[in-house]
Amino acid sequence: MHILIGLILAFVLVAVFSNRRTRYCRWRMDKRRDQEGQRFYICMNCGETGFTDNGKPPKICLRDSAGR
Repeated sequence: MHILIGLILAFVLVAVFSNRRTRYCRWRMDKRRDQEGQRFYICMNCGETGFTDNGKPPKICLRDSAGR
């Protein structure tokens, strides 16, 4: 019973604290297309591309910012 309550609580916490702006994004790094000091990423879900300076995937969905 305690395990079931723990699993339900964990599911609720993940749903509440997940980043909705990138929920469907699946960013993959492509080192061949890197530029000076920037990492290149492509979203496997929608095909959008982008560069970041910090080496981490974009935190927002670029598809929405492109107006598609």
